[in-house]
Amino acid sequence: MNIDVKELLEGKILSTSFHYIETQEAMEGLTFDTLPEVEGKLKRIERRKLLLTCRVKTKILLECSRCLDIYPQELEFSYEEVYTEEPFRIIGKLTEEDFKYTIENNMVDISSSVRENIIMNLPIKPLCSKDCKGLCPICGKNLNREKCNCSLEDITIEY
Repeated sequence: MNIDVKELLEGKILSTSFHYIETQEAMEGLTFDTLPEVEGKLKRIERRKLLLTCRVKTKILLECSRCLDIYPQELEFSYEEVYTEEPFRIIGKLTEEDFKYTIENNMVDISSSVRENIIMNLPIKPLCSKDCKGLCPICGKNLNREKCNCSLEDITIEY
């Protein structure tokens, strides 16, 4: 979502709030059961700097790392980002200032920030449930849905 921040940058208003549902197109590469609901505020913190405070609530579809089933994972988190008209510095040691988003033509694109923060909040090892039994290493059956007659003794490891 693009937000016009001209009045914020000129000091005519101190902050602006927003609430919207993100589009699937803006969340490229991610699949959702419920599209992200985004609520936030942009506030002027310096002459040409804005602070984005954002809360995201969604249900994303993930693949279980044990049984490979697709399942919905609820995510709800808050974050902050700094937007500036200053270009990124890329020479020398990176500082917190190097991780700002840019304001272009008095507009900020919140969607890219939302997408990146969704990815950062995904579980490292997605599981459909704590008790997921996974796949049989011999026949490949999903042990959550059916039993198999395989024996772990049947596994031969060759070195």
